[in-house]
Amino acid sequence: MPETPDAIDRFTGHLPEAARLRALRPRLRAHQQRAHDVLFTGPGALPEARTAAHAVAAEHRHAAARDHYADLLGVPPAGGTAARRRADAAVAHARRLTAAPWTASGTDIADLRAAGFSDAEIVTLSQSIGFVNQQLQLAAALRLLATGRPAEGPSATVAGGARFTTDVLTWQPAVRPLAAEELSEEHRRALAGKRADSPYFRTLGHDLGILAERTAIDLAAFTAEGGLPRAERELAATAVSLHNGCVYCVSVHARLAGRLGGDPEAVARLLAHGSRAVIGRRGALVVRLAAGLAPVPLTANGADVAALRDAGLSDLELVDLVHCAAFFAWANRLMLSLGTHRGPTAGEAA
Repeated sequence: MPETPDAIDRFTGHLPEAARLRALRPRLRAHQQRAHDVLFTGPGALPEARTAAHAVAAEHRHAAARDHYADLLGVPPAGGTAARRRADAAVAHARRLTAAPWTASGTDIADLRAAGFSDAEIVTLSQSIGFVNQQLQLAAALRLLATGRPAEGPSATVAGGARFTTDVLTWQPAVRPLAAEELSEEHRRALAGKRADSPYFRTLGHDLGILAERTAIDLAAFTAEGGLPRAERELAATAVSLHNGCVYCVSVHARLAGRLGGDPEAVARLLAHGSRAVIGRRGALVVRLAAGLAPVPLTANGADVAALRDAGLSDLELVDLVHCAAFFAWANRLMLSLGTHRGPTAGEAA
């Protein structure tokens, strides 16, 4: 696959300070671009993935990303054709998942099937939409860390509620997952560190190329040595999942945040009461920034970053925080668009 210019560098405006911050986690920088290339420029890339990516960029009001994906898209198919119907369905799916991921339902899958998408193509399309949402959230977050702008604004909040729990839930796929015997050694390598037997990862297994890159980004964001404590990475994931309404993701990552941080009661208060919960100053600041990175467009501001710096967070810790928060712009949209939660029984990580 030919090497392409770094998309996130373009989306951050080629800011030297953003590049310096990205260089603190070089594996993430490399895998972000590889994921982009697999989805949009590689051999056999789904044409509607580019169409959906352009729609996501428009929802984010990100001019550079709109131009980038328009360049990749080229001339759209003529109206009235089967290709046009597929493109229209992809755009509708992208807009819905970007603006209101909590509204995703089985009807969306039925609409895509009616437009001619196979289960494997539906997985690729949802991967593409989720990826670009996290790509643009990450680019905006890096610009915020680099510039401190906008300097001020209302503090972001998330709402809790009785539907959120740390109970162990299950996830029911809306598209056919690969059967266990269909998983190749390449699938198992792509899922190293994950539960290859779970319905969720067997569903994602329809697109092996992006599955491998997504797993690499996940592990590099959440398990890299040094930087932000793992409990606070999970707390950031929980805050974004609360905003996006992913009950399943909240259950997994709130449970981890409570166990790893040694204060499950504080996390339970966050789930019940949202941003009004008393969870300690540093935890509240992590939640505030992560919550501000979740909306489209984001609402986080320089005051949120300055407060975390005052609380002692280093550049590396802030870079970890924004990578973990952005990743859940992707993970939540996959979970919500490709299935529904059930429970409580045995669960799996997003």
